[in-house]
Order: sequence, then structure tokens, then C-alpha cells
Amino acid sequence: MIESRGKCRLALLLGWLSSAGLGAEDSRPVGSLIDAAKEGNSVIRREAVERLGETGDPRAFDSVVGALHDDSPEVRRKAAEALGDLKDPRAIEPLIDGLKDGDSAVQWAAAVALGEMDGAAVEPLVAALKDSEPSVRSGAAKALGEIKDPSAVEPLIGALQDSDAKVRREAAESLGNFRDLRALERLAEALKDDDPAVQWDAAVALGRLKDARAVEPLIAAFKDSEVGFRTTLTESLVEIGPPATEPLVAALRNNDPGVRSGVTEALASMGRPAIESLTGGFRNGDPEFRKATREALLAIGPDAIGPLIAALEDTDWRIRSGAALALRKAKDSRAADAIAAKTKDAVPASETYDELIKKGGSGTEDRLMDALGFLGNAGMARDFIKCGNPELEEAGRRWLEDHGQTASNLPEKEKRKGPRWGEYQTIP
Repeated sequence: MIESRGKCRLALLLGWLSSAGLGAEDSRPVGSLIDAAKEGNSVIRREAVERLGETGDPRAFDSVVGALHDDSPEVRRKAAEALGDLKDPRAIEPLIDGLKDGDSAVQWAAAVALGEMDGAAVEPLVAALKDSEPSVRSGAAKALGEIKDPSAVEPLIGALQDSDAKVRREAAESLGNFRDLRALERLAEALKDDDPAVQWDAAVALGRLKDARAVEPLIAAFKDSEVGFRTTLTESLVEIGPPATEPLVAALRNNDPGVRSGVTEALASMGRPAIESLTGGFRNGDPEFRKATREALLAIGPDAIGPLIAALEDTDWRIRSGAALALRKAKDSRAADAIAAKTKDAVPASETYDELIKKGGSGTEDRLMDALGFLGNAGMARDFIKCGNPELEEAGRRWLEDHGQTASNLPEKEKRKGPRWGEYQTIP
């Protein structure tokens, strides 16, 4: 449909040129188009102005600038676009005036055209950030973001404090284009802006900085945030990449359900880069934190299954135990097969665990802890706690905590019941 309308406009222009005795082979095509740009039909004027911009001919400049004051908004918009194509520095001031146009599409086209002007436009655009008209300030902020001259960073940071929300939004978006760490602190503050659109653009800009210092404010913004904004926050954290993984995993301790949920979603979206950090969380002594890390790993989906299976062979029993608990809840045949194999291996130790404790053989702990992890129960866990071996005691307490049971200190009388570590070695 758009292409068809364009052909119709071009046909009108060519028809006008033909009726004026000026064909495509005319020796003065620019002059012919300049004449057409003054025609009474606005469609012909619009097409002529567009073609003038495409010529790149300096002779077209005055005619195109004049079209910025045309009665038709469509002609004015095309004039702004054409000036961007011509890239003539003389167009900077007229285009800045075009930012005051009553038609938002013309304002937008003028801002985009200014962004095509490169370094020559920076100084006047920075000055325009102080204009009394909000449309001029927002257009200037947008254009500066397209030009990406480092000297514009500080003025744009200042524009984040503008009284107009649209100006603040354009400033935030433009600062994201720069990826300059000088803007980090102010962009983090903009996450609390009264206008949701400013918050969104600030979040996107912080993601583009790819700096670990942006992670904490992005995580904090999950609290009480709406679904759409949560998605933006997640995408920004994922864009930061590996530097965000450790702070995100640590944030699983947050007491706010909204924050924990958002963090889990971000880690799940991050995928493989987050798996190692999450698996390392199994070493932690906080059962709620361990549960959160398992849930985050399961939220990653199939990509986490292979690393979790590999973790069943880790030298640290805490990692093995956490991986086993996560795999038990995974709806994946690979997980089921791995758990079945490890469970089979654990059978001998689980059936004779009390004898193994009494013998207290060096290196027996790993076998016993795997037996507890794959075939254990509350009674076995409590026997571990009472047996007198610090490592087995920790494993027993952890098992009870991870299964939602209490691992409080046992009374002395209770401690004397059950197998004691190495008691056979003390028998004369």
C-alpha cells in the first residue's frame, strides 16, 4: 500500500514535469524540481522536495529550507528529511527551528535530520537543550544521541533533570547510545523517575553500559514494578551479561518476593552464564538461599541439566547434594537417568551406614554423604548429626533443612543413641 502511494506521487510529479515540457532527460533536473516544489498541488510539492534531497545538489538547499514553512505538514516533514540527506551545515539552525513545528512528525523528522549532521551540529544542539520549548529540548537530546559526540554526554546527563518527561526520556535513551559510564549514577536515579517511560529508557541505557555497578539499582527496581517494566529490567540485566551473575545470585537472598522473582527470571533468561554461579550457591549454609538457587537453575531449563549432572561428581559434597535435589525436580529424562544411576551406587553404603560410621574409616565420609543424599531419610540424617563426625553432622543438618524439617540441637541423652564415629576403633 505504501509503495503504491509512492508510485502514484511519483507519477503525479512526472506528469507535472511532462506537462511543463521538462522530461526526465531535461538538462536542468534540479531546476525543474525546484519549480515543482512551488506547485499548487501539495502531493507534487512533497515528491519534488523528496527528490531534491536525493540529488545531493547544493542548489536544492534554499528550496528545501523554504519547504520547512509549507502549509502541508507532509511537505514540511519531507523537507526536514531532505535536509538530513543533503547534510549541509547551513540547515542546522532551520532544523532546530523545525523542532518547534506544531506537527509531531515534523519535529521527529527534524530531530533525525539533525542527527545526520555530525559534529557541526553538536554545539548548537547542546545550546538547544536549554531552549524554552520542551519540543526543542527533546529533539536536541535525540539528535545528540545519534551524533554520539563525547562532549554531549555531560549536557545530556544534566537533561535527565529536565522538568519535561519527554526530554528526560530522550536524554536517557541517548545516553544509552553513548555507553559512557559517566552517566551510570544519574541513570540509576532515573529508575525512580515519576514517569514510567523515563524509567524504561533508563533501564535500557543501564543495560547497554554492561557494567556490574548497574546491576544493583536494576535489581532494586524489581520491587513493586509492573510486568512490562520487569521484562525490561530482565532484558537489561541479561545484556550486562557475566558481570551481572554474581550480584544476581546474591540477590536471591532478598526478602522481597517481587525482587526474588525478578532476579530468578533474569538468571533464567541469562542461561548458561549463570549456571556456575548458581551451582556454587549450594555451598551456602542458608536453606532458603539454596532453595532459591535450585529454583533458578530449574527455571533455566534444559541447558542446566548437563551441568547439574556433571555436578553430581563434584569433589564438594555440598555441590553434589544440591545438584541431586535440583535434578530430582527436573522434568527431564537425562536427570532421571543420572539420579537412578547414582542411587544404585549409593545402595551398599545406605544399607550399612551404621557399621561404616562405627568403623570410622578414613575417606568413608563421601560415600556416607552420597548415601544420605540419594537414599537417606530423617532417621539416617539424625544419626549423622549424633555420630560425632563434624562433616557428617553438617550433612545431616543440611538434609533435614533441605527437606523442610528441624535440625535443632539434640539433648545429651538423645546424642548417646545411635552409631558413634570410630567407636569400633576404641574397643580393646
